[in-house]
Amino acid sequence: MRFRRNEPSPAVEVAARLADRVLTTAGRARRAVRGYATVGRFAARGDSFTFDPDGIYSYESIRVGDHVNLGTAPTILATRASVVIGNHVLFGPGVTIRGGNPRFDVVGRYIDEVTDDMKRPEDDRGVVIEDDVWVGGNVRILHGVTVGRGSVIGASAVVTRDVPPYSIVAGNPARVVRERWQPDNIAAHEALLSGQPGDA
Repeated sequence: MRFRRNEPSPAVEVAARLADRVLTTAGRARRAVRGYATVGRFAARGDSFTFDPDGIYSYESIRVGDHVNLGTAPTILATRASVVIGNHVLFGPGVTIRGGNPRFDVVGRYIDEVTDDMKRPEDDRGVVIEDDVWVGGNVRILHGVTVGRGSVIGASAVVTRDVPPYSIVAGNPARVVRERWQPDNIAAHEALLSGQPGDA
């Protein structure tokens, strides 16, 4: 929007602030209602689960563990495959996970005419994100990928193959750029986590 130096008038500005507060409050109420209405649609969910009710989900194919935050505006879709997200997982904004793919190799059929029942097992592989993982903003994780425990995925990475445990990956396609810790640090980390009641 473009404004001249003396626009808006003080009265218009006050009215706009009031309207903005009302609309913001109504928007929060709508999101809360949508959250309560949709959270039960996930195939499974653990304790302390945070999700954006305005995200895009194929709810019934998604299983989520404890202490998971799916960030803002995610897209998590799998028609026949499943997406399994472990415990203590954090997403940045705009993460996309795609379990499964359409078939594009059926001779004599347009791509949009190839139905789910025509898919082979290799067309609909799921995605697994193990425990203690950070997925950066705008990451894309494609079908068939397992993200290993304790890993970090850098912002805007495109993950096309498995991520080893306790590694940091980045890029398109994502590659290991370094290990999160040395083996002795990983062992100490695991030992400390195993001693926490209810969080192992």
